[in-house]
Amino acid sequence: MSEAQINAFNIASGNVAPTSLHPLFAGVLIALLLLWSGWGLLHVYQGYASERITEQSLIRFVIRTVLLIVISLFLFAQ
Repeated sequence: MSEAQINAFNIASGNVAPTSLHPLFAGVLIALLLLWSGWGLLHVYQGYASERITEQSLIRFVIRTVLLIVISLFLFAQ
């Protein structure tokens, strides 16, 4: 960002540096992803236990969820 953009951001945000907000937003994103994956895994497992969801669907959900979390950690938690 240019110096003018940084000054405008600091004024609008109450003199908070943009670099100090990145860990906050990354942490919130990771927390929401983990909550969503736990909720989804619980529901998928309940469907699998009651034989409404196949094992293949359960495995696909787990693989997609793990990939989403790993990619998000790689991109945002640096």
